[in-house]
Amino acid sequence: MEVSLESLISYEKLKTDLDNVFEVVEKNGKVVILKDNEPLYILLKYDPKAGPIEKILAPSTPKLTLQEAMKLVLIDTEGRKMHAAELADVIYNRKLYLKKDGTQAKYNQVRARCSHYPEMFEALPGNVIQLKEGVE
Repeated sequence: MEVSLESLISYEKLKTDLDNVFEVVEKNGKVVILKDNEPLYILLKYDPKAGPIEKILAPSTPKLTLQEAMKLVLIDTEGRKMHAAELADVIYNRKLYLKKDGTQAKYNQVRARCSHYPEMFEALPGNVIQLKEGVE
């Protein structure tokens, strides 16, 4: 996102001269509020031509498959294994994979994916999923 110098507004100015801040938003379409010379907030003017606000504010959908997300998490995990429920939570919290309705994949889906990709994963007792040796 490109921001002109005149669109950089101090936090103090936001508190003391709100009208001026909105004038800059009207003129430039956005302002970046700085505190201690670091960006703190971005204030954008809504453009109805951009589409419904719900679509603009919706998080982007991850582009990984569930098995790719599982592999990515397990590669970085000590022992390359994790309980299916914990693995599902980590994948969701990192927004690596979401179901089509935007919800979290459940642990039983993670567990089931192991049987579909036996060359990548091994299901250990206790619903522990392990990335097989040699998978990178």
